[in-house]
Amino acid sequence: MRNKNNFGFCENETISHKIQELIANNLLGVEQLDKIERRYDDMRNNFFSYPKDFVTGDKKEWEFSDGLKPFAPKGREFYYGDTTAVPIPINHPNFIDLTARTKEQGRGAIGLDLPTWFYQSSEATFIMIVTQDPLRSAKWYGDEVDERYICNDAIVSSPFGLQDAHHREKGNGGKRMWLLVRALLEKGFNIYLTDCRKFFVYNHHESDMYTTSEKMDLYRNILKEEIDIINPKLIVTLGHSAEKSCRELLESDNRLSGYIPHICGTAGHKIKQYFGLESKTDINHLAELYANHIVELIHCKNNSSK
Repeated sequence: MRNKNNFGFCENETISHKIQELIANNLLGVEQLDKIERRYDDMRNNFFSYPKDFVTGDKKEWEFSDGLKPFAPKGREFYYGDTTAVPIPINHPNFIDLTARTKEQGRGAIGLDLPTWFYQSSEATFIMIVTQDPLRSAKWYGDEVDERYICNDAIVSSPFGLQDAHHREKGNGGKRMWLLVRALLEKGFNIYLTDCRKFFVYNHHESDMYTTSEKMDLYRNILKEEIDIINPKLIVTLGHSAEKSCRELLESDNRLSGYIPHICGTAGHKIKQYFGLESKTDINHLAELYANHIVELIHCKNNSSK
């Protein structure tokens, strides 16, 4: 049974063990398993904490484990000290090339989101939510003037930064996604969040260039393993990239939702078209609209399988 205080965030030892090993064995390297495990512990233990710049009143400040603190280049007066800015080295042979990129290719801002989940009980079915990639800003990790400011490690967070209270309360993506997750939790589901592209590289152009067909095959295999571990009732694909990747991987799998527009604010026009909205809607109502649509998809798939 879940911990009612944190919505079952990244709980369940079996899932934790399998996902942590998956990340080590397929993305960062087996040498990084300890840091991956401790990063999950930090996210779980600080679920109601805030980054230091957003601590006011009786709010609790996020506590980082040794060796898992934000990227802080020596000699730089200002740096990004958020809970989303934790670097972990990349040793995996399939992705070690990320650490040797040239200045012309763009260096730094290697994003990796650890899959996260909200586990209510073994009786509750899982909904998997898949989005495109773990966006990062090269402003903080890929400075072109001084080599001290280059980060060649993966900057490790979670999808939409839902591991800390600030990102769930603020921001274009975090709050919207949290409202959707909460709505689905209240309807009795377990929720799992992940990306179809596992690494984001420097900027959108370089990330597209890096994501060759060979790399995409690796990502799909990892996603397939995640699906096997979670065994979701529905795989929700937010955005065209996620829908395309999941369709290529799973073909006619009945669990696929098909294309659903991303819930972020920049997808406002697509959201209006998809749901037939005549005007902009409140984000709380929007989250409920998404949640009801997702539940209806599950009901339709259940009925069609009978």
